[in-house]
Amino acid sequence: MSARHHFRLGLFILGGLAALVAALLILTAGNLLRPSIQIETYMDSSVQGLEVGAPVKFRGVNIGEVTDLTFTSVVYESDVRPRDRRRYVMVRARLYPDRFAASAQEGEFENRILESLIDAGLRVRMAAQGITGMNYLETDFSDPENHPPLAHDWEPHSIYVPSAPSTAMQFLEYAESLLKRIDELDIEGVVDNLTSLLITVDTALSELDTGRLAEQADEMIEELKTTTRTANRVMESVERLVEHPDTQALPSETRAALRELRETAEAADVGRLVDRMDSMVERLNRGMDVSEGKLLETLDELQAAMGGLRSLSDDVRRNPGGALFGAPPPRSTMDEE
Repeated sequence: MSARHHFRLGLFILGGLAALVAALLILTAGNLLRPSIQIETYMDSSVQGLEVGAPVKFRGVNIGEVTDLTFTSVVYESDVRPRDRRRYVMVRARLYPDRFAASAQEGEFENRILESLIDAGLRVRMAAQGITGMNYLETDFSDPENHPPLAHDWEPHSIYVPSAPSTAMQFLEYAESLLKRIDELDIEGVVDNLTSLLITVDTALSELDTGRLAEQADEMIEELKTTTRTANRVMESVERLVEHPDTQALPSETRAALRELRETAEAADVGRLVDRMDSMVERLNRGMDVSEGKLLETLDELQAAMGGLRSLSDDVRRNPGGALFGAPPPRSTMDEE
């Protein structure tokens, strides 16, 4: 091969390399010439799955990429004793402000704009990208009081954006806290107290004389039925008294009082009361949990009330007029004269 052919081959190779470099410059000129800012953040947890070149997103929109992963102790605490160093992971990233700030598109973006966003609660957290296992940095606003900046005593080389724990880390912390609280619970003491309570309840139920209560209820029902029959007879007597011709000659006020007495007697639903007492006896027979003291007191009151009703019915049968109008007036002295 002649020297001329070698020269042409060299020119072809150089031309190809020049074309390749030109193509690379054209494809990357946008990112090389566009304005960018360098940020850094610190994380007090593992960054497994986060790699250099991973995207940085703001609510799903790509605004930059990760440029470096290292430790704060390597960059800022090389002269500090190992036991006193902070074990933060430092993540550096490049952001393109024209992606999230209109002023950057006009060439007027300043770092203080990003600093004001940080003061408003802008935080960085690691997020998972689908099911591939690759992670990326997600930026969003959160409560600054809930996610304060990590403590550090050095001056960051670039803009520092505080971090927030990832969702997976928050879940693990919550699960760990829950397990710790479960371990602190006195489960054995709770079980012992519950067992003691069940024993006490069982003893109280066994000592409750439900049979005696049922017998007393049956006796009260029989007395109530007797009183009901007496009351019915009284009502019939009152009705006959109202319809009696002699009663029609009484003043209108007296007749109105008699009618009111009859209506009151008819309105007294004694049969319903008897049915309710029967139901109560059935519930007692099924072992209803009723306070014995209160039930006995109620039965005593019912017995006293029925005694009063029986006395009233006896008075009405012996002296219907006296029950309605009271005792007769005293004899006039003029009659004695």
